[in-house]
Amino acid sequence: MLQSDFDCLREGYRMPAEWEPMAATWLGWPVHKNREELWGEHYEAVRAAFALVARTIARYQRCIVAAHAPLAAEARELCGPSVTVLPLAVEDNWLRDCGPIVLVNETTNSQLMAGFRFNAWGEKYSPYDGCARLAEDLATITQTRFERSSMVLEGGSFYVDGQGSLLTTESCLLNPNRNPGWTRSEIEVELKRMLGVTKIIWLPGNPAEVETNGHIDGIASFIAPGKILFNGASPDMGEFYRTMQENRRALELATDARGRHFELLDLPVPKNPYNYDCERFCDTYANYILVNGAVISTAFDVKEDDEARAIFAKAFPGRTIELLPVTAISIGGGALHCSTQQHPMLGNRLQLCNFGE
Repeated sequence: MLQSDFDCLREGYRMPAEWEPMAATWLGWPVHKNREELWGEHYEAVRAAFALVARTIARYQRCIVAAHAPLAAEARELCGPSVTVLPLAVEDNWLRDCGPIVLVNETTNSQLMAGFRFNAWGEKYSPYDGCARLAEDLATITQTRFERSSMVLEGGSFYVDGQGSLLTTESCLLNPNRNPGWTRSEIEVELKRMLGVTKIIWLPGNPAEVETNGHIDGIASFIAPGKILFNGASPDMGEFYRTMQENRRALELATDARGRHFELLDLPVPKNPYNYDCERFCDTYANYILVNGAVISTAFDVKEDDEARAIFAKAFPGRTIELLPVTAISIGGGALHCSTQQHPMLGNRLQLCNFGE
């Protein structure tokens, strides 16, 4: 576990919260070859859904699609002229989990990309060589300083509040399919070193979740300092309800890096959403994204959609609420947050990059 002497806090870097201003959103593009079990016969609907997400993001800020190189032309055609498409080696669309984490330095007005080791969620899929090199590829393309960790970490497994707090789950980060031999303390040290945080808040997570082993972005997210949007559940949901209650209790007992107790706001869970006969179906509003001026999540065409809109409006006053008919993406076990990564505004150099447009 030998690491470099890089340290975020010492060098003045931090990971911004997702509500801070963005220069762009990176979006992955779905691949069918070697991922047939994910998309199956729904692949055309999946591509159309990703294209709709890309065009919607582009109405608010720049959207850059990271596409498996053989699929770049079709991605450009489907997404249209408002979206930038980059051909890359990446074999998956879940860009948040394999791509870089962008950090900022207010003093030097600069950025840094942090890359972690990627092992396809505990060796669940292959090949993933292109995914494993994506973070460094994007750092090279954007001419951004790059620092790598030897720890396995997916971007969907944690949230930060931009003020020193990091929220994550035991079911994922402590799973032996990620970092066997690493202790909780060693993982905490590495998160602090690489991401510029000072306190790790552990939730139990969701061990029953089959794809990610309980990523935090299906459970809870920071929406402001001291405030958390929680994926609520009702007693008729059985084991899932009991799991969410354990996570809620952990949050109620926790404090953030500045000693604040958390104010919780519950999102509904969509009841009886589209049934694709798929155990990995991501039936949650909690896997949403923020862009400048808007919140974007999935519309399931159920009565809970209206309640979710109202909760998002309360959580993010002044932002437009966009619930999109993109349930086909959920077949793959993730949704919008899993497929994207925010690129902060502060210190960005994207305007200097040649994307071959």
